[in-house]
Amino acid sequence: MQEKVASKRAYSPVNLFRGRSISRDLTISLMVMILLVVASTLSWQYLRNSQAMLREVESKADEYITRLSDILSVPIWNFDTRTIDQIGTVFAQYDLVNEVRIMDPLGKVLFSTVKRDDADARVYRERDIMYEGEVIGHATVVLTLAGYKKDLSRLVTTNLLALSGVLVVILVATGILLRIHLRKPLEELLRGMGQVARGDFKFDFSVIQNAELGLIADNFAVMAAEVAAREKQLVEMNRQLEAQIRERERAEAALRQSEERYSLAVIATNDGIWDWDLRQDRVYYSTRWKAIIGYQDAEIDNNLDEWQGRMHPADLDRVLRAQDDYLSGVTEQFEVEYRMRHKDGEYRWILGRGMCVRDESGEPYRMAGAHTDITQRKQAERELWETKNTLDNILNSMPSTIVSVDKDARITQWNKTAEEVTGIAAAEAYGRPFADVLPRYGFLLSHITESIATGTNISLEKEAVTEDARTRYFDIIIYPVVTRGEFSAVIRLDDVTDRFRIEEMMVQTEKMLSVGGLAAGMAHEINNPLGGILQGTQNIKRRISMDFPANHKAAEEAGCPLENIRTYLESRGIIRFLEGITESGRRAADIVSNMLEFSRRSEARRSSVNLGELIDKTIELAANDYDLKKKYDFRHIEIVRQYDPTLPQVLCSPQEVEQVLLNLLKNAAQAMVERGDRSDAPRIVITTSLDRGRARIDVADNGPGMDEETRKRVFEPFFTTKAVGEGTGLGLSVSYFIITTNHEGQFTVDAEPGRGTTFTIRLPLGRR
Repeated sequence: MQEKVASKRAYSPVNLFRGRSISRDLTISLMVMILLVVASTLSWQYLRNSQAMLREVESKADEYITRLSDILSVPIWNFDTRTIDQIGTVFAQYDLVNEVRIMDPLGKVLFSTVKRDDADARVYRERDIMYEGEVIGHATVVLTLAGYKKDLSRLVTTNLLALSGVLVVILVATGILLRIHLRKPLEELLRGMGQVARGDFKFDFSVIQNAELGLIADNFAVMAAEVAAREKQLVEMNRQLEAQIRERERAEAALRQSEERYSLAVIATNDGIWDWDLRQDRVYYSTRWKAIIGYQDAEIDNNLDEWQGRMHPADLDRVLRAQDDYLSGVTEQFEVEYRMRHKDGEYRWILGRGMCVRDESGEPYRMAGAHTDITQRKQAERELWETKNTLDNILNSMPSTIVSVDKDARITQWNKTAEEVTGIAAAEAYGRPFADVLPRYGFLLSHITESIATGTNISLEKEAVTEDARTRYFDIIIYPVVTRGEFSAVIRLDDVTDRFRIEEMMVQTEKMLSVGGLAAGMAHEINNPLGGILQGTQNIKRRISMDFPANHKAAEEAGCPLENIRTYLESRGIIRFLEGITESGRRAADIVSNMLEFSRRSEARRSSVNLGELIDKTIELAANDYDLKKKYDFRHIEIVRQYDPTLPQVLCSPQEVEQVLLNLLKNAAQAMVERGDRSDAPRIVITTSLDRGRARIDVADNGPGMDEETRKRVFEPFFTTKAVGEGTGLGLSVSYFIITTNHEGQFTVDAEPGRGTTFTIRLPLGRR
């Protein structure tokens, strides 16, 4: 009692803050030191991230002004104000763009638009519009920093949350350190003092190594040794007196205790007592034995038939066999569960136990034991089994992967879905570390520890996990659980890869539909003046050609030979200008043709096609394509064909699907140039398969791959990673529309930097 009072007094809040406190000083010191370090780190990270985000906005501004000036060169040269308005309107729709202004060389405004009065529109870019080395206009783009400010605000909030988390961790860590380095030695000292106070002087005070408490422990050990020596003398004197008294009382007490023990056991126990004389075949049942099955003492005779006759028929042979095995020495104990009929006609579960007494020859001559009612325990066990079976059925019926772990992150629950996904049976997973069974999800260990420590749910949405060189996305929820004082956690894993891809496809389709309407109007409006330009340049070249007699005659009538006119035109570069106009017109015509694909469904004729044969034909066409300047050549690229021979024919437009495949093969071959020095040879793998009722085509290369930002924008119109003049950025956009709009299929891409790119096409097998 004195020990408890001393302990409470030592750890009272008043004493903790009276004078100098080791725990208080240590806590404050650690908090100040770590707070300064974390605050400095978060501040540096804030400055770095804010500068990076600002540079990204400025990079966007440079990209937009470059693209705008390049696209405007032909319309401004031809004074096509309607096209200029349409191009300016398209660029004004970009998220970051707040203002677009287009002027001619003299400063006249050809197009100007301002989305809103935005005080944050401060990123200004202006670029001259060049054509054949001459300045033909000016373009201006103003981007807003509103999004940049929102990102900075979110960054500040994140840093404050991180700082708060660090403070919580410091408080927890300080409590643990105080427990280890201060409270534990002090508790050890108090335990030793309490042991000495109770008269036990064997406590070893040398185990207390703390410098401050060690001196107190040493002095107390010396005092305890002196008290022990004095007590030893008194004990020796009393021992001699007590020995005589105990010897005289022992015989009387032994007999009295034996009688009392048996009497109390029979009266107080809740068990029924039975005693069986094997030689005379007589049995005794206590009052409680009879009451367990609902009878008064006088209602049942003391004979063996009363026991056997009331036993459940299904249990009788098993119980008698267990009894015979024990009496014959086959088993070492008699303990068996069975059912006995109650007075009300129902059966009660009984636990029967007994021991026998044997003579010198080993033959049993007497057997006694207890009869315990375990009906409630049996009912509880059955209810517990039914509950567990129901919970197991619920967990196993769920499509999610459900895994539970203990506080040491070892597997304690493993549902049917987990077995199917991993191929690991539950019996093999139980007791093993989480990171060993699911190594790809090792990053969850810190979250599991956090959930158990804080007692809060942790949700992770669309978490990327790489499986067999493919990235899949999971929604993950971690639930903390407390069972009988033990902490554990339940992890739920839901594969949302298909949903993630569908969401991306929906966003991409919305983009395409919005651009499609604009593309249709632009294409039709551009076609008419473009046709006049191409026809006019063709007629000019015919009028100055040396192959037509009419040209020579007209020149002579004008007093100047045609040869002299040709010489003049060539020396002044006019013929070269005409060739440039023709080339630009043809390139514009190709762009217009691609843009028209956005606005109309194809009227191409559809037929049932063997995809393997169609792919082989496309590969044969692509094999003749090479570019010495870019150094790609299909003859130096390994083409791997993996066709599913059971794949049925597909109803599609062969020419359009061939166009899409040819575009993918050409892009893959061009990407090989950026592989760098790698030991593996360039390779393109084309696979066909049946995927959930659709024909699937995978075109995978081992090129440089692409980052996440590029992957998300790869289907956008006019988006290209190639140099200016080498691509229009419409190839994959048109391919996307051919598959999704014309064929009601799906077109997705999966890529990572350095791990290649895989384009996946899914086509319906027949017309919907």
